[in-house]
Amino acid sequence: MAVKKLKPKAAKKKPVAKRPTPKFAKTSAKRSSAKPAKPAARRSTAPRAAKSATANSTGAAGGPPAKKEWLHPPVVHWEIAAVDSSRQRAFFSDLFGWAIDANNPQNYGMVPSGGEGAIGGGIGPAMDGKPYVAFYVEVPDIEAALAKAAALGGSTIMPRTDMGMVILAQFRDPEGNLVGLIESSPS
Repeated sequence: MAVKKLKPKAAKKKPVAKRPTPKFAKTSAKRSSAKPAKPAARRSTAPRAAKSATANSTGAAGGPPAKKEWLHPPVVHWEIAAVDSSRQRAFFSDLFGWAIDANNPQNYGMVPSGGEGAIGGGIGPAMDGKPYVAFYVEVPDIEAALAKAAALGGSTIMPRTDMGMVILAQFRDPEGNLVGLIESSPS
């Protein structure tokens, strides 16, 4: 009787569970082959906050930041405009424990994000005396976005405006909701 030689079975590796990619995750156009890229940090691009506070990874040899691409234009800021902005800030601070910083000439209360995956916002005075809630979407070209919104039934409320620290605009959707636009930095 011949003895059949058996090959040892290769140990099966357990499949590594992949972490799901968030809808708003940035992907880098330049990836280093040396080591895996760290996930980009979430950022809050507030209409009256400094753009330099964004968390971008740097390019090779500490050069300019690598160009980031979004899967689709992300919501990067929310805003509550109030007739009595001090009272609104106190209300939301007491309700949610938000640390709101309104120490700026516009009396605009900046609300930091609540952590990873969240965006910050702001509570400030309503310019026309009517309260509203809005969200801001980051787009590469505000003029193009306003033109497309108009073609789809929206109407421009504030044209492309350079506020110094950020370039923004506002439009109303066909239902009358106020939507803001933040222009991406050209980096």
